[in-house]
Amino acid sequence: MVEITKVKISGVSGRELGTGGWKTIHSAPEETTAGAPAIHVSDEAARSTVKDTLLQMAEELTVQAGYAAAFKDVVYSALLHHVRAKFLRGASLGLAERSDVDYAWKMLPQMRNKVAAIPGLIAGVIEHGD
Repeated sequence: MVEITKVKISGVSGRELGTGGWKTIHSAPEETTAGAPAIHVSDEAARSTVKDTLLQMAEELTVQAGYAAAFKDVVYSALLHHVRAKFLRGASLGLAERSDVDYAWKMLPQMRNKVAAIPGLIAGVIEHGD
């Protein structure tokens, strides 16, 4: 006998038919988890964690694409521009609102999976810029 006591949703995907064809829609995880104990992290630590995670993600994606890790700075720049535009409302990581930084942190795993799933994306970024 198996009993399921808790389920966590990390994201929801949907498809919508628009004027340009099918469009995939992703909804974000909830902003807060009900009933979870609050963990207080300083603003500096949160921003540093997002930056460090992006650097690590850039290096992993660069190596997985078959390039030397030395090209990670180009990939990092492209990832950071994407995070700024999509999650930080155009602000730099250092000046963004804390809630936006937390939201970006929650979205990084989904972003990494999406970027890794697009064939040739990292190669294009390295070869042709971000």
